[in-house]
Amino acid sequence: MSMIRTICTSLLLGLSFLALGQYAQLQLGDTIKVTYPFHLPILGEETWEKGFDLPRPVGIMLNYFMASQDIAIPEISLGFSDGGLPDIPMTDISNIVEFGEVHTVAHYITVRPDVWILPFLNLYGIFGKAYSHTQVRLDAPIQMEANAHLEGNSYGFGTTCAFGLGKYFVVLDGNWVWTSMSNFREPVRSAVFSQRIGRAFPIGKNPESNISVWAGGMRLSMRSLTEGSVLAGDIFPDNFWNHKDEIIHSYSDWYDALNPNNPLDVAKISVVENNGIDNMVNWLENQVVGSGKINYHMAREPAREWNIILGGQYQLNKNWQFRVEGGIIGNRKSLLLSTNYRFGI
Repeated sequence: MSMIRTICTSLLLGLSFLALGQYAQLQLGDTIKVTYPFHLPILGEETWEKGFDLPRPVGIMLNYFMASQDIAIPEISLGFSDGGLPDIPMTDISNIVEFGEVHTVAHYITVRPDVWILPFLNLYGIFGKAYSHTQVRLDAPIQMEANAHLEGNSYGFGTTCAFGLGKYFVVLDGNWVWTSMSNFREPVRSAVFSQRIGRAFPIGKNPESNISVWAGGMRLSMRSLTEGSVLAGDIFPDNFWNHKDEIIHSYSDWYDALNPNNPLDVAKISVVENNGIDNMVNWLENQVVGSGKINYHMAREPAREWNIILGGQYQLNKNWQFRVEGGIIGNRKSLLLSTNYRFGI
C-alpha cells in the first residue's frame, strides 16, 4: 500500500530517457582545407582532415520529458506503527497481494552537459527535477484504488558511441541515474541502454543546417529494493476513510472465498494465519484519519523493459539543435522535447 509512493520512482527511470546520446551525425563530405579550430575531441583534427563533419565538442541540453508506463511489483513487505496501537512488524505479503493496474505518468526537466572526448565517444552528466503521478489498483486482499504525487531530484552520467555507415549514422547510448526521493532511505538506481540508426538531410545550400531522423529501441533495466516509511494518511485517498468499513469487508469476503483444497489458496491461508495479516487489517480498521505510519520494503520493476523509439532533429546551425523523440510501441509511451546549445573550446 505504501508502495504507491515507491512505485513512482520507477518513473524516474524516465530521467534516463532524457539522457539521449548526442548524435554525431558523422557524414562524409568534401575534404576540408582549413585547420580544425578546437582542442576537443582528441583526434578531432585528424578526423576533420579526412572529410568528416564533426559537431561542436561541448554542449548543454535542456530537456522536457513526459513518460507513461506500467509498473510491476514482484516483492512487498509491510509493517505498521502507531503510538496508540501495538506495532505490526515487517511482514512479507508478496504471495497474497494482487495488483490490478499500476500506472504512472511523470514529467521531467533536466539539464545535460556533455563533451566529445573522441570523435566517436561522448560523455555527459544528468541533473534534473521530476514530478510524477501514480495510480494503483489493489484487487486483493482488499479492493481499493489510490493515487500518489511525488517530486524527486536525480543525478547521473552516461556515454554515447556514434559513428557513420555511408550516409547513415549509428548511435549506441548507456546511462546510469540515481534518484533521491522523500521517504526513501537510499537513492533508486536505474540504467537505460538504447540503439538508434538514422540519416541527416541537408536543408538548402546552408552547409550547417540539416534535418535528421532516426529509429531505434530502448531498454530500461531497473529492479531495485527500496525501504522507507510514510504516514497512512498520505497514501490512502480520502474516500478510503469514508468507505473504510466496506473496504475492510472486502478482505473478509476474499479470505472466506479461499479454498483449502486449492494449493495456491492454501499458501495464502498460511500467510494470513502465520504472519498476522488479520492484525494488519485490524490496524487499518482502527485508524481514524490515517495518523499511523506504514513501513515498507519493496521491489519494483518496469512491466516491460523494451520499447520502440522514433525521433528527429532540426539543426539550425552548428550551435543550435532542436529535437523531438517519442516512444510509440509497448506500454511505455514517452515524449522528449529538447534544445541543445553547442560550442567549442
